[in-house]
Amino acid sequence: MKKNLSVLLVSVMAMATVLTACGSKSKDAASDSASENSSADAASGSSNDIALLQNLDKLEVKTLADINPEEYVTLGEYKGVTVEVPPASVTDEDVDAYINQLIESNPAKIEITDRPIQNGDIANIDYEGKYADTGVAFDGGTAQGFDLEIGSGMFIPGFEDGLVGVKLGETVDLDLTFPEEYGSKDLAGKKVVFTVKVNKISEKSKELTDEWAAGLGMEGVSTVDQLKETSKKNLTDEAEETYKTQVEAAVIDKVTEIAEFKELPQEIINRYLIQQNKQLENYAQMYTAYGQPTTASDIVHIMMQNTAPDQQDPEAYLKDLVNEISQQFVMFAAIAKSENISVSDEDIENYLKEAFDAGNTGYSSLDELKGDVDSEDVREGLMTEKVVGFLVDNANVVAPAAN
Repeated sequence: MKKNLSVLLVSVMAMATVLTACGSKSKDAASDSASENSSADAASGSSNDIALLQNLDKLEVKTLADINPEEYVTLGEYKGVTVEVPPASVTDEDVDAYINQLIESNPAKIEITDRPIQNGDIANIDYEGKYADTGVAFDGGTAQGFDLEIGSGMFIPGFEDGLVGVKLGETVDLDLTFPEEYGSKDLAGKKVVFTVKVNKISEKSKELTDEWAAGLGMEGVSTVDQLKETSKKNLTDEAEETYKTQVEAAVIDKVTEIAEFKELPQEIINRYLIQQNKQLENYAQMYTAYGQPTTASDIVHIMMQNTAPDQQDPEAYLKDLVNEISQQFVMFAAIAKSENISVSDEDIENYLKEAFDAGNTGYSSLDELKGDVDSEDVREGLMTEKVVGFLVDNANVVAPAAN
């Protein structure tokens, strides 16, 4: 468990001070018949709520300000720890691979006029779906100018196969049946007729052209050379951000490893359990917004599968996770006290103002945001960022020895 905790904690640490609203997206189930969220599917089979996440409003809590953190942790030599992290680097091969991915996801299209649709073509179509018995169009079954890759499996069985051999400008009726297990009860197992008109036939091209590069819509990109320059910059930025995260995780791991902990007050653990539950609920809302009803307990199952596949008890997994997160926050508080690192009310005020001004909090006014935020949550989050920054600044980061 502990070997994965630093990554989780960096995420928790960042989320503790990020106040973003969870948006929602609609999903066109009728036209995207094969689209499902596989990660959420893995968890959705679990109907048993985790007891540890129930009745959290009845728990007694304490903040870090309510305890003397040094009573619960003996710090090691946390300044100057040595960690090995591969340096950020981007090669020409990385750039080529990235551009190849762009080609796969946004291929150049060569329009075809002298033959019918073949498997692998992209057909631009208008279509309308109707119930076979009544002739009434069903919701979500109509579109104009839709680009469909033949053979992609995007539509229900028989739809794409039924377009193979159809010529440009032709209109065909496809007599099909929705699968019995289809997500919409109104369509599952129903016989339907899709009337489809073929507007355009294209085939993919992997040729790199300035016209294709300009068509990607990337800022400042109108040629292949500019695309390569922009791609390298974007990949370098991502690599440097990944390197920063890996360094933070490695330093947190090392400093935690050399510290010794005593049993923490249950009220402190309760506080971080409640905070963790808030994050679990946020993730669950995101899944649910995409059409896959999910609970906080489901998210714990997903986390457990991803970080501790041998663990079979989600209750024990969550309990260990929260206990270790609690220990590390107490450790950060002890380091902050030792190094005179503090967070002022002005720091909190400035942070909330910056978050609100950025326009991503979902609150209509700064006062509304302040009224809905636990200032101690923000204080602890900002303290953690300062402490981790201090530890990283004083760490000895080296590249792993070459084999």
